[in-house]
Amino acid sequence: MYNLRYHLASLVAVFLALTVGLVLGSVVAERGTLGDQSSTLADSLQKQFDQIQKDNADMRAGLERDRAFATDVVPVLTAGSLKGQTIAILVNTGRTSGLNATIAAVKQAGGTPLVLTFESANAGLETKIPEALPGLLGEKFAGQSIAPAGQPFVDAVAEAVATELLSAGNRPVLAELTKVGAVKVGDANARDFIKACIVMSMFDGEPDPFALSVARVLGAQKVIVVGAEAAALKTGVALNSVDEGFSAVDDVDSPQGTFSLIWLVSGRASGYFGVGPNAEALYPALNITPN
Repeated sequence: MYNLRYHLASLVAVFLALTVGLVLGSVVAERGTLGDQSSTLADSLQKQFDQIQKDNADMRAGLERDRAFATDVVPVLTAGSLKGQTIAILVNTGRTSGLNATIAAVKQAGGTPLVLTFESANAGLETKIPEALPGLLGEKFAGQSIAPAGQPFVDAVAEAVATELLSAGNRPVLAELTKVGAVKVGDANARDFIKACIVMSMFDGEPDPFALSVARVLGAQKVIVVGAEAAALKTGVALNSVDEGFSAVDDVDSPQGTFSLIWLVSGRASGYFGVGPNAEALYPALNITPN
């Protein structure tokens, strides 16, 4: 009886051992298959990643070539477009994005930029009214001396500034605003009348109402007004200018934006150009007639 039980136990042990062996063997086989599949997948992903890197490198190289070409060609296309013209640029203090590109574009086109840099919104008239300023505006505002200035006074100052920009010679209102630090004039000796105006000024994320008031007066006198901003810094000036009925460009810091700006300021095109969702196109049609 003992031998039979021993024999049965031995058989059970053998079957258990076979079962465990089969299970372990299956696991090992499955792991080997999964390992092979994982290795194949990793190789495939690495190849795709390498191809993506190559495509990106090719794309970057192509973009750099295109930008270099545009940078070289735009000055040729715009040369002489603003020859002998003074172009006013209305900008806020501290502005760097887009301003240098705008000044350079005007100069490359043969124009003279006259930069008016406002130190605060509404030319600071909300906090201080220059002592001599009311007298320069006529009897109507002779008693206006305490800030904040009312809207009629602000509009009168803006109109006076615009009128001075449209005339050659002395500019007493601008001189008074400069004297109290409300505005800085890039070239204090500039006395030529302006042919166009580029608006860039903004404060606290909003277009400067005083600069827009000046632009409205200029626009009413058939002066070309263009709102400009850089793609790197959205200020709302471009859209606001379009709402005012002016032309605009929202990527003046790019070669295409430089081209658009000069085409607009020179009167060769009108509209809204740039990279914004509301822009009509990236840049105006060339409309160049071959010789």
